[in-house]
Amino acid sequence: MQPVMKAKTRDPAPGLRDGSSSPDKATRGASRVFTKRRVLRFWLPAAVISIAAVIAFHWSDIRTATLTRAQAVRSAVIDHPEFAVTDLEVSGHIQISVHEIATIIGIEPGTKAVSSLRFDARRARDALLDNPWIERASVAIDPSGVMKVIVTERIPVAIWRNDDGFFLIDHLGHTIVPVFGADARLDLPLLIGEEANDAIADARALLRGAPATILPRIAALVRRGGRRWDVITDSGLIVKLPMEDPLQALRLFADRDLERRVAPFAVTGIDLRMPDDPPVIRLETGASEMRDELLKTLRTTYR
Repeated sequence: MQPVMKAKTRDPAPGLRDGSSSPDKATRGASRVFTKRRVLRFWLPAAVISIAAVIAFHWSDIRTATLTRAQAVRSAVIDHPEFAVTDLEVSGHIQISVHEIATIIGIEPGTKAVSSLRFDARRARDALLDNPWIERASVAIDPSGVMKVIVTERIPVAIWRNDDGFFLIDHLGHTIVPVFGADARLDLPLLIGEEANDAIADARALLRGAPATILPRIAALVRRGGRRWDVITDSGLIVKLPMEDPLQALRLFADRDLERRVAPFAVTGIDLRMPDDPPVIRLETGASEMRDELLKTLRTTYR
């Protein structure tokens, strides 16, 4: 009978022979890493929260300081002498002075220089166009630091009388400024009526073609019904002109010397709306006895 082979067993590793579990070197390293991660896991959020709390507590001071530094840098760039505008050139002005134009565009009296980076040329132009005297305007700054302002002013061509008062108007009928009365500008014709300004071109054409003997005596043009004109002479005589070809009727009035002819009579108006026929005469109250004689004289003359 063969001897029984006993299975040999290896002795446990040192430190394990007694059944204990002492870790080896790799195991001890992994344990330390795990411990560090646990520390970071619990302490890192707390640190972030603490830092955020400090920043939040001092946020107002931090923000103010940051904005102050940014503003200082911005001002240093904007106000650099390279961008300074030291001269103002204005052209095209007649009624408005350079001082007034400077004030309109925002340059206060005594200002020695403005920064081209701060100045808003478009806003300045819009401010100029808001002035009733200015029809067109341009504002530009050239590289040499000169601000050039060019304006085109409205030129008054007539005084317009409506229910609201007296106004200067330009060649387009645009209202410029109010004036105290018809005598404010004796060099300008007087137009009367709510729609007279809309027919300024017709009025100017009529005055340009008026006979030289009549023109100095025209005190006003009155717009009637938005279609035609009445002429008022300096003697107060009303001459009614037709809608079609009013200039021809006005020339007829001058050629026939009608104003002088009716001057001895109490005539207040002459109607020339049918210039081929004898004029219709309007007499003052109480002057009807002169009507027949006057009309007879006129008819005899005009045949």
